[in-house]
Amino acid sequence: MAGVLEDIAIIGAGVGGAAMAIALHQRSISCRIYEARSEDARAIGSGVTLGPNGCRVLDKLGLLKQVALRCFRSEVHELKDAEGNTTGNSNPVTEQLYGYKNHRLYRQALIDEMKVKLKECGIPVEYNAKFEKVVDETDGSVTFLINGRLERATLLIGSDGINSTVRKYVTSELPEYMGLASVYGHVLTDTVQWPSKTFNKNSTIQDNPGALFMAPEVPDGSELMVGRQFAHPPLDRANWEALANDKDKLCALICKDYDKWHPLSQSILDQVEIERNGLLLWSYHCMPKLARRCSPIGRIIIIGDAAHVIPPSSGQGVNQAFEDSHTLAVLLSSLSPEMDLNEALDFWHGLRQARIDGIMKIADDINKKRLPAGQRFVYEEANGGHDQLLPADAMKWLFMPTTEDDVAAWINSHTQP
Repeated sequence: MAGVLEDIAIIGAGVGGAAMAIALHQRSISCRIYEARSEDARAIGSGVTLGPNGCRVLDKLGLLKQVALRCFRSEVHELKDAEGNTTGNSNPVTEQLYGYKNHRLYRQALIDEMKVKLKECGIPVEYNAKFEKVVDETDGSVTFLINGRLERATLLIGSDGINSTVRKYVTSELPEYMGLASVYGHVLTDTVQWPSKTFNKNSTIQDNPGALFMAPEVPDGSELMVGRQFAHPPLDRANWEALANDKDKLCALICKDYDKWHPLSQSILDQVEIERNGLLLWSYHCMPKLARRCSPIGRIIIIGDAAHVIPPSSGQGVNQAFEDSHTLAVLLSSLSPEMDLNEALDFWHGLRQARIDGIMKIADDINKKRLPAGQRFVYEEANGGHDQLLPADAMKWLFMPTTEDDVAAWINSHTQP
């Protein structure tokens, strides 16, 4: 099948699309990327968390060594009470357990390293290239319009985000608002009055009005992302954008009930207010379960946020885009000409959906831990109390996926002797 899929078009040069192209290139499958934005466009000014599963994919793509130089690495995210005392730990993410620590860096830094790799591989990327529509799809190719120009490929892969234009050729489903949003920004770590020099800033402070979640964004921990999550009425796209651009309103949202926060949280919020012009907004969406991630003929496929929007509280958005890209490249490069492409893609979708389902459960639990104290107490009481001891390797299913082995097993079972 790799010989048949000699030319693949990818819509979107974000982290998922870039990873898809590099993974295909490694397997000698020709590909090209079309990106609607300009080459010098900047990503949103916040960071991403690369778990061991995402790090493993980056390692296989030959990217982790350089990316890691720009990361803050950690093994534990702590829960703190309002005074800053540690009350619990998320499951440790250690190299001993999973082969990698958690890596955190600015999204733009990650994109910059991936752009370098794309150029090293000689993968064509056309910027300012707007995907308009699919003109025709046959058993052997897809014809589509880019800037009014007719293009053709053996496969069209949509990695064009939450507002995907490719998705409509796969499903009529759209992302659904979850009733939650967060405002977040950045402060210089040393400007906050921490309880001690050893205070773990990679943490969540659970206070009366809610929770402040934090993560260092640079290797030395000197820049800190701080955010607050809350319920918010639904808005249309234009009004979400208007709110995102109103820094005073964002500041009011993150600092709401200031007098009810304890001194530690107030010290953090004081710095957030000073840096209000850098505040960002994230409305939480999720994608209804899709029957498939490809068109009926199978020549149009969606990956990443185009296929499965994951709330940021999971810390898995970029990681799952990487997993999509890597496992799809493994599958496509392993297919023989006599294998049925649709059957293979349905198998791949089932593997991927099972992981997304598990991640959504993680996100729901984290969302509950960020509730105001009264609501959080009700949830904890209903679920066995504040701290629940889990096995040391409780996150092995997430951080050490067997998807690649599962693909290989499926290929072997469908290969004629």
